[in-house]
Amino acid sequence: MCRLTIKNGLSIGLFSLTASFGVLASPSFPPVTLEKLNIPNKQCNVIDYGAEATGIWYDTKAFQDAIDDCAQKGGGKVIVPAGYYLSEPLFLKSNIEFHLEKGAVLQASAEESAYHPTEKQQKWSSSAKSLPLAEQWIGFINIAEEKNIAITGEGIIDGQGSTLLEKYRAETRKAGKKGPTNRPRLLLFKDANNILIEGVTIQNSPSFHIVFKNVEDITINKTTISAPAWWQNTDAIDPMNSRRVSITKSNISVGDDHVAIKSTISNLSHDFYIAENNFMLGRGLSIGSETNGGVSNLLAENNTFTDAMYGIRIKSPRGKGGEVKDIQYNTTTMINVKTPIVLSAYYKGGPTTKDARIKALQEGEFAGGFMLGDQIYPADNEQPKEYKENETPYFNNISFNNLTVKGKSNYAGFIIGTPEKPFDNIKFSNINIESESGFKIRNASVEFSKTVIKVEKGSDIIKEKGSQITNQ
Repeated sequence: MCRLTIKNGLSIGLFSLTASFGVLASPSFPPVTLEKLNIPNKQCNVIDYGAEATGIWYDTKAFQDAIDDCAQKGGGKVIVPAGYYLSEPLFLKSNIEFHLEKGAVLQASAEESAYHPTEKQQKWSSSAKSLPLAEQWIGFINIAEEKNIAITGEGIIDGQGSTLLEKYRAETRKAGKKGPTNRPRLLLFKDANNILIEGVTIQNSPSFHIVFKNVEDITINKTTISAPAWWQNTDAIDPMNSRRVSITKSNISVGDDHVAIKSTISNLSHDFYIAENNFMLGRGLSIGSETNGGVSNLLAENNTFTDAMYGIRIKSPRGKGGEVKDIQYNTTTMINVKTPIVLSAYYKGGPTTKDARIKALQEGEFAGGFMLGDQIYPADNEQPKEYKENETPYFNNISFNNLTVKGKSNYAGFIIGTPEKPFDNIKFSNINIESESGFKIRNASVEFSKTVIKVEKGSDIIKEKGSQITNQ
């Protein structure tokens, strides 16, 4: 067993959402609550609008009539009582609380045709034929150009994703690698503000579970999000170009990223608070892969990861990369996480089948590099390419404070920047990691303070080309 102990000194963190340096203790923006939304007291029960809860016949019209009627009268609470409901896509309106009572199960249509928008629904989805199919689809629960909306209760929203997912799996098997996520999302929000999701269970999406674009002030609290681990591309929460996002006290177990923060438009993705969540099966609390618009000001604290493939990831490839800065992870516990930390400027999908991997090796595709999961990394002697501000991944001012990793981890972690723009000011303070292999660092400036890394084989820190490591 090898052991690295780095003592003395104290990491001071890197940024503050309130513009002062130090370890953050709270977000700079308040969460969205029912009190803040101040939704009117009017109640609209879907049963009164004709919902039958057979689980066989569609109750779409009854649900949408209840939503529309409540909204037209100034807003209110749309109540879904206990029962099994089947519906085609629904569209929430401003000043509505969509409340699923305990025992209510709202099942999404499994018919692909249900998710192609009609002419009247184009504000929920682009009609441009040049876009990927996923961008042309509407979701099951949709919010667009609306505000002050809550989805609450102890009920379940079920995407019934297995039917649409099987088509994707067949395409993946044929191609020998992961394909595009041309399947509808379960909850899809865009150009909206003041949104609350609280208490409900959201499960079995055919692709990503909760996706929101250009949304500000959204809170996801005490929510359960789940899908089988083998359901690929079933991210739990995907914020894109969004601000003031809180994800708290939730239980998440899915087949891909627990959270994947993305940015394609400059200065729109900022201010995130992610705390007290239980992250189970899945591929990490992630930023990327699209970061070309920049991501900044994230505080994650008191989160637990158990049996996940990855813990914390920031990942982007050349062409989709940008600046990710002022990110802080405090008091994190990981148990049986295969790879706890990945900060990577490479995100190129590799072959997913044994035969395809053998062929790639024979053809020299890895060229001295390696694979992590299904991603290909080049050798560390790769030559620098042209730095492009909104294309080259550049991560800086990232800190990890009070991190404990125990159990069956394959690697301590990976920090791998590009030779043309190495990562800068990556800090670890009060870290304890147990893993089979050590921490690989390339093209990055990293500082360790009060850190203990125990590995079963090899070096604790694997220094590759362009690594600058400071031990305090």
